[in-house]
Order: sequence, then C-alpha cells, then structure tokens
Amino acid sequence: MAKANCYADASLYSEAMRTLERVKMYLLDPDEAREVLIMKAIYAKMGGDFGAALGYLEESGDAGSYPELYSVLLAGAWRFDEALEQALNVASSEEEAAAIRDLFRKTPRLRKENTAAAWSFVPPAGQIYLGKPAAGLLSMILNAGAAALTAYEIIQGDWVTGLLGGGLLLNETFFKGNMEKNIQSVSSVNKLSIEAFTASLDSLLMSMESSGLELD
Repeated sequence: MAKANCYADASLYSEAMRTLERVKMYLLDPDEAREVLIMKAIYAKMGGDFGAALGYLEESGDAGSYPELYSVLLAGAWRFDEALEQALNVASSEEEAAAIRDLFRKTPRLRKENTAAAWSFVPPAGQIYLGKPAAGLLSMILNAGAAALTAYEIIQGDWVTGLLGGGLLLNETFFKGNMEKNIQSVSSVNKLSIEAFTASLDSLLMSMESSGLELD
C-alpha cells in the first residue's frame, strides 16, 4: 500500500493500481480491505477509469462517507440524480447548494449511435446533434457538391460517369465522411462532455471542502 502511494505521488496511477491488485484482500480485516478499496477508487479516478473507480467505492460499502468522490464518480457514470443527491451533502449553505444545482442544470446529454446515424441522413443534422455545427456545414457543402456533380453528369447524358463516379464520390462524402464519421464520433463526444462536467463538479466540491466544511 505504501508503494502504491509512492506511485500515485509520481502520478503513475496505473502502476499504483497494479500494485494494489497484488494485495491479498482475503487476508485483510474489514477496515483494511475498505481502505484498499477506497485507494483503488481514488487511483482509478485519477487514471481516468470512472467506471472501475465507482465499482471499487461502492464495493467498499462506505461510499456515503466520501460524498465529493462519490458524486463525481456517479456523474461520470451518467447517474446525475444520484450524483446531485451526494453533491448536496457537501453543501454547508444555501448558496453552495444553489451553486451545485446550477451546475447540474448543465449536465451533458448522452449521445447515441443510432440517433447520430438517423440524423446523418439529413446533413448537417448529424453533426449538429453531436455539437459540431461547423463540421456539419462542411459536410453539407461536400455532399451538395457531390450530388450536384452527379446530377450534372447524368443531365449531360454521361450516365456511366454520373452513376459510377457520382456514386463513389457520394460514398466518400455521405457514408464515410458523414454517417460513419458521426457514428465513430459518438463515444469521443460523450467522453469529452462528461470529462468537462466532472472536472467542473470536482473543482466545485473540492473548493467547498477546502473552505472548512464539516462533512456529513
């Protein structure tokens, strides 16, 4: 455990976690086991693995004693109602509670691949759904250009070039450059939005704790 702390002090959280994994939990008494699980939760969070961190904290059976950490991890799992409940346990005044509620009014929306794919049939709706209007405008221009070129070739009587060339061009601009790209972007958009929100929540709760707050 001391070695894990040394790794953590050097910001080597993956090494700290691997060190703690070598602790034989069945040899520990309940208090020691709880301490190790809390350490795992903290280091997993610092390493960016919110799901594992939440699992360790809840496994400890003492998550309620760490409302700041628990709230941030619940938010990282998109469990915002529970996260808000825990965050309010940190507030020592109505002003702090109001600040927490105000932040939770800005919780990010979880984007879904099926929805992104459906909206992608109407460029730039897919990119707008993902919060990327500029990329949507570019996609609309490229798709419109590809469609216009295809239509022009067909009107001129060059059906082969129009259908084959236009089809290949639309495949690149619509399916690969639009639909597939939107679907692939869902996970990264969700990750960035939840990271930004949890960072704001973490900062807010830590500032309240450092102000001399007595925790429940």
